This record gives sequence, structure tokens and C-alpha cells, in this order.
Amino acid sequence: MDAIIDGVQVMSFTPQDFRQTLGRFASGVTVVTSLETPAKFHGITVNSFTSVSLDPPLVLICIDKKAEAHRILPQSGIFCVNILSELQQSISDRFAGRMPGLNKVFEDIPHHFEATGAPVFDDTLGFVDCRIVNSVDAGDHTIFIGQVERLGWQKQEMGPLLYFKSNYGEIK
Repeated sequence: MDAIIDGVQVMSFTPQDFRQTLGRFASGVTVVTSLETPAKFHGITVNSFTSVSLDPPLVLICIDKKAEAHRILPQSGIFCVNILSELQQSISDRFAGRMPGLNKVFEDIPHHFEATGAPVFDDTLGFVDCRIVNSVDAGDHTIFIGQVERLGWQKQEMGPLLYFKSNYGEIK
């Protein structure tokens, strides 16, 4: 049932309605990496990523409180956002837990390390390597704000990996 609260019409809807509506917003796809221990890497596919500030350079990611990354990020205090290209759907699937046997495995993905020590994938469109400077409770997610310590991008032109209506897409 709809209601009017403080002069604003508020419509009722289900979580599925919310998901379906927001699924109409195309977003890029990233894999956020961090360190569980100095020798154990962790990664999670994330599309809730955006810039926050140019001065200082800040970005944010939103992580579900049920995700393993939600426990790891505050402990490590760091993360790297790897921006995926249209050729990297399998990497997105892997870190989203859709590839049994390969889920979250780093060994066959060429990577290196920058300022924080979080894994940086070599062949992505770009990366931002960050130190967590704040976190904000936001319902069933936490917003992690990171100050960018180092960044980089590919010189060759590739299209981004996009997500739209619960499917991958591309720019045509």
C-alpha cells in the first residue's frame, strides 16, 4: 500500500522489485583484491564501486556483510579495485563464486603488487590500490572508503565488462 509521509508519496515494493529496478542501471565490473594473511590473497567480484573525491583521491566499494571479504577488509586495511575488460568475464565469474574448482584462485592470473601489497591483475583496464580510511554501516552492506595510494591503466584500448539486468553486456 502506498502512503504519503511528510508530503512525499512513498510506494511499497519488494526486495525483488528493488533488485529488478536497479538492474536496469548498467555498471562496470571489478574484482576487489586484498590480503587475508601476507601469503593468502582474497578477491571478490564487485560492481558497487565509484569515485568519491579528487582531493584527496578517494573511492568506495560496497560489500555484503555476509561475504568473506567483509571480515577480511577491516583486518587487512587495504584493497585494490581491478577494473575488468570485456575479455575478463571468466575472472568475474571466478571471484563471484561461479566456477567450482577455480573459485577465488589467483595462481593462473598474472598479477603484481603496488603500494599496499594487494594483488593487482596485470591485464585489466585499470586499477586503484587503496588504504581503507573509513567504513560506513549501510543496511546489509558496509561501505568501505579507500584513499588511492597508486593507480594505473592499460594503454591499449579495450571495452569494459558491463553488467546489466543480471547479465554481462558490452558497448556496441
